[in-house]
Amino acid sequence: MASLERLPDELLLRVLYFIDIPELLSTSRASHHLRKLSFDPLLHKLRLTYSRERVNYLLLRRPTLHALQPPGSTIYLNRTHVAARRLHWSLVCIRLSRCLSRRPKLSSLVSANILPQECCRYDRRSGEIIWGQGVAGSLVERKRRVEREYLRDGLRVWLERKADRIRARQVDAAGGVGVLVWRFSKKLKVGDARRVEGRRDRPRKEKVSGLKRFWEGVSGLASNGVVEV
Repeated sequence: MASLERLPDELLLRVLYFIDIPELLSTSRASHHLRKLSFDPLLHKLRLTYSRERVNYLLLRRPTLHALQPPGSTIYLNRTHVAARRLHWSLVCIRLSRCLSRRPKLSSLVSANILPQECCRYDRRSGEIIWGQGVAGSLVERKRRVEREYLRDGLRVWLERKADRIRARQVDAAGGVGVLVWRFSKKLKVGDARRVEGRRDRPRKEKVSGLKRFWEGVSGLASNGVVEV
């Protein structure tokens, strides 16, 4: 600020000439010297002269009243335009209320898969589906994706367990067939041994023929009356 105050007053007035009123008030509070220059009558006279010239320049280039009125623009509105706007707003409200009365219920939209069920909730008092207190619409797809991934992981785990059980059954079945083959072979060996023992205990042909002749002789004597039976 001290370096700024070293400048001549003419330069400071020229600088303050291009400053707006709010900035000029803020500058006047900086120091006593700048306050004195900010309230200088010559400065404000120059500012008023510049403003008058600027206003005259802009007034020559201002748009016409017809260009500011509807339908080209809505900057200038007379009473007719205001009344027409109010009438239009009332008609829009009436049409909107009629359309809202004919709109379908949330339950029908949910059943038709137009509205996601996650965004609605069931009201116990009215017994109807109402909007709110659910998952946000932007998160529904992400929630469904997470559920599909969870279901896919569960199915993969179930299939892996099922495959392990099938392999275990196959191993058990293979072991069971081996046991059955061993038992069957053992039975065959036992049967062969019994057949061999039966052959050993079977009487010889000479004994059988001798006994046959003996009983034939006994029966012949009995028929002749020699032997009393």
